[in-house]
Amino acid sequence: MTKVIINAFGPDKPGIVYKISEIILSYKGNIENSKMIRLESDFTCIMLVSIPKNKITPLKKELSKIKLINIKLKITDKFSLKEKYNRYNFSITVSDDEGIIFLFSKIFSDNKINIEKMETDIRNAPITGSPIFILDSILII
Repeated sequence: MTKVIINAFGPDKPGIVYKISEIILSYKGNIENSKMIRLESDFTCIMLVSIPKNKITPLKKELSKIKLINIKLKITDKFSLKEKYNRYNFSITVSDDEGIIFLFSKIFSDNKINIEKMETDIRNAPITGSPIFILDSILII
């Protein structure tokens, strides 16, 4: 089986996940890992799919037929660390301001820390309603 990253995005509407997963299954693919979210009016997803190598081109062709959805596929290799590293959770909750992700990603980059996963969100504080920035990540050090 070959590992393929699928990125899909377009206007949000009911049934997108159903249609994408139906097509993947019809080509003997298995969704191993996925993230799906609506960002404002658009839906986006990223998936790691294992699939027989000879099914990749027909899969891509069939997925591209979904109306108004942009699809990108990339064959990927298994990730392995050559040295021993540790994984750490890093989370912050602060008042929202421009450049927070830039600031922390620069610190990580300068210290050769790899970001394995990062999720962010903005919520309103319970009492004041002020925007609060929330970052949750997994770092490899």
